[in-house]
Amino acid sequence: MIEQNIMPGEAGETLHDADGEAEIDWRKQLTPIVVGIVVVAVFFFYVNPQLQSLHQTRYTTAQTQPPTSTTFATVTSTITQTTSSQAATCTTSEAYVNRTELILHVLKLINDDRADFKLSPVALGNNPAAQRHAEDLLEHNCLSHWGSDGMKPYMRYTILGGKNFVEENAAAVFISNNSTTPSTEEIKLMFEDLERKMVYNDSASDWGHRKNILDPSHTHVNIGVAYSNRAVIVVQDFENVLVDWQTFDTKNTKVTLKGRFLTSLQPYLILIYYDPLPMPLTADQLRQPPYSGGYSMGNKLGAILNRGYQVSIPYIYATKWSQLGADFEISFDFARFVQKEGVYTVVLEVVDGDGNLYLATSYSIFIKSA
Repeated sequence: MIEQNIMPGEAGETLHDADGEAEIDWRKQLTPIVVGIVVVAVFFFYVNPQLQSLHQTRYTTAQTQPPTSTTFATVTSTITQTTSSQAATCTTSEAYVNRTELILHVLKLINDDRADFKLSPVALGNNPAAQRHAEDLLEHNCLSHWGSDGMKPYMRYTILGGKNFVEENAAAVFISNNSTTPSTEEIKLMFEDLERKMVYNDSASDWGHRKNILDPSHTHVNIGVAYSNRAVIVVQDFENVLVDWQTFDTKNTKVTLKGRFLTSLQPYLILIYYDPLPMPLTADQLRQPPYSGGYSMGNKLGAILNRGYQVSIPYIYATKWSQLGADFEISFDFARFVQKEGVYTVVLEVVDGDGNLYLATSYSIFIKSA
């Protein structure tokens, strides 16, 4: 049996001009990450419409403990039958696994699905956070959005050099009673099965995995794969690369963002989110709530705006907000929102000429007490 829990998204804000007139309703655009988990032989984690993320699947011949949440929904038992037959194929001896081939295969699966819906392909990114996380999960034989260092996806991505917006999608196949690692071809079959379920058998998660894979704002994906005779894990960190960054300067609470838009866009507003500083987690902790479930961007503290506008949440005005053609520069100090040490994540919203909103950054700033 497959069961899944979905955490509802959070509504956004409406930007108004100085006279109170609504400019753009972006409720659809920045719902903090919402994730569900499916458990069986297979689990799925995922993040909601604008920030859909994690997909987890478990292949095992042992009976899985049922989830404790009362909001899980049951999915057709035919998936259980599929996972059982898949697990039985993982019996090759001295299997040779080609990691690069697997990564390219996952990329092809994603882009084949996007092509079916007339969407542009995503390019393979070069941020190592996905690979690091896959290896971390394999080492601890579990699946979670959190790493053993306590970091969430956007924190890992930032620490390893990421400046754009990122969403995480991951899947794991846990193998029982197998002495050898599955072969490259066997792992490919597992990935293909996971992809089909995410795109075509995802109603229990409100089609969240499908929406994530088919999100037109994604331009890149960083893929990590890890495998052993106990588990096969894939992590996909989708990116929105919308800006050619010239300056991305953070000094404590003072931030300067300067760059050139790669398409016809303009800055809309900036949101600041808060998380406590991450703490190391054991494998047992990662297997338990809240780490075994969904993640959010943290607590929304407020917004940074261009002068002359307002929103319904606390806000401050940027010290500089300018755009000339595709080039823009924004400077601000978010010290007003800082009350204690923690991780403060900067989310830049941008808008196109038709009023469509996109997420351009999810950059985490770590502030510690002196």
